[in-house]
Amino acid sequence: MRIKIDPPVEAAEAALVVEALRPVLGEERADKLDRVAAARLAGLVVILENLHDVHNGGAALRSCEGVGVLEVRWVSGEGRPRFSERVTQGCEKWLTIAHDFSIDTAAADLKARGFKLYAAVPGASLTLEELDATTPAAFLIGNEHAGLTKAARAACDVEFAIPLAGFSQSMNLSVATALTVYTHARRRREALGRTGDLDGDELMKLRASYYARDIRGAEAIVARHRAALGISR
Repeated sequence: MRIKIDPPVEAAEAALVVEALRPVLGEERADKLDRVAAARLAGLVVILENLHDVHNGGAALRSCEGVGVLEVRWVSGEGRPRFSERVTQGCEKWLTIAHDFSIDTAAADLKARGFKLYAAVPGASLTLEELDATTPAAFLIGNEHAGLTKAARAACDVEFAIPLAGFSQSMNLSVATALTVYTHARRRREALGRTGDLDGDELMKLRASYYARDIRGAEAIVARHRAALGISR
């Protein structure tokens, strides 16, 4: 989904969007959108590499959105992957979804933003619970057949494993994603002492974005509000 005012470039513009759209939403719906936005974790990103199964992809997205992840990236040289909308049930509407043609592109962008990259690798000596929860983290999850590529593992800073006590020592992509994001989201919130990690201007921008995504014709409503206030673009 793409809306021109999503996201507003400046915090002042975001505040204007919130002011214009909140009365249309109503207090109950607006409060719910605010609570969800305030609980988002921008410092927890998931990267899915060479996804094959659209149902697994949809389930992974739903898990990410459900625990409060904001950004999911797909790495595929064959074009943007598809996912099952029957499985996602519209959760993609609330996520920032990016497509990268190579792992190097995704890794360079995230590292420039201060992220540490973690590769999910069965048998790794470091476990998920031992990872630093205070530093922005991007988790690479491999596809259902071959796991992560050599390039993906080389791009990562650390390899980790999800400890398993049974005979099965690996899980499919959607389950691995769900366990990873649930565990790390809980630990990050505990480490930070709050439900989300967006502050000030960034949170206001996300609130405005969510308001706009929830209302048909949001751009026209904001334009009328701006005109009523005598504010020009």
